[in-house]
Amino acid sequence: MISICIPIYNFYAYPLVRRLFNQVEQQNAQEQVEVVCIDDHSSGYYLNQNMGICDIATYLRLEKNIGRSRIRNLFLKYAKGDWLLFLDNDAQVPDSYIKNILKYQNAKADVVCGGTSYDPRLDDQQYHLRYLVGTSEETASADQRTADPYRTLRVNNMMIRRPLFERIKFDPRITSYGYEDVLFAYRLQMASVPILHVDNPITHAALETNAEYLHKAIEGVETLADIYGFMWEDQRFCHSVPLLKTYNKVRRWKMLGVTYRLFKLFKTPMESHFASGKAISLKQFEFYRLGILIHKLNHSNSDTETPE
Repeated sequence: MISICIPIYNFYAYPLVRRLFNQVEQQNAQEQVEVVCIDDHSSGYYLNQNMGICDIATYLRLEKNIGRSRIRNLFLKYAKGDWLLFLDNDAQVPDSYIKNILKYQNAKADVVCGGTSYDPRLDDQQYHLRYLVGTSEETASADQRTADPYRTLRVNNMMIRRPLFERIKFDPRITSYGYEDVLFAYRLQMASVPILHVDNPITHAALETNAEYLHKAIEGVETLADIYGFMWEDQRFCHSVPLLKTYNKVRRWKMLGVTYRLFKLFKTPMESHFASGKAISLKQFEFYRLGILIHKLNHSNSDTETPE
């Protein structure tokens, strides 16, 4: 059996669950596929919106928020399948999605990644930053992803065998947004787990505005800084994450101070530029994220100092 696992947080997920349920019925696959949803303590508004999920899928609600890693691990307790297929609650699945995943029940690989796409109609100026980053970092064909199978792994459309997931889980120390999939993919790589990349992409159904995504990007970099706090000695990991690789290179060159002063000088103009959604440069955005990382590791008032 394949258990489709959907963590929900403050999102109207009923349409996605209904679409999956309808496809399962069309394929007469009720004995082969189940849908399990766990709500990570959403607000009452979204709980009311998603009430209908109870009628067509397993639906559990948590009394407190446990974060993106722990909630995925929790599906092991409630999912029945030999395969666990993770979908984000804002995914949009094509009409052939269930039909396609059924083809991979007997795959030799232990991990199957279907890919991600973005609807070009969503490339509106107010959403351009999220669209630009998503299409440049997440959208690729199966052949392109196979060329670098671990770096291109995304857990928003990933199917994994239960015994493997019981052995390699998401790191529970990661409670905030960002990079939990990067660390998970790295641990799969260190365990030499083969990944099968296929063309069965989900589409992001909703994008954050430029201002909303900028806030999430900052949170993601701060999460990466927290991960660096317990992974800094693993040079292979640090080298595998482009932002950490750049940070360590700048540190070796003793240019952290200069880089950070430039970041502070241009921080406000860059934020205004990103919010406008006009002619955004990915290189400029990477410089902005580097500045946030330097600030978090070297210029915050936290108790954790950057290892030298």
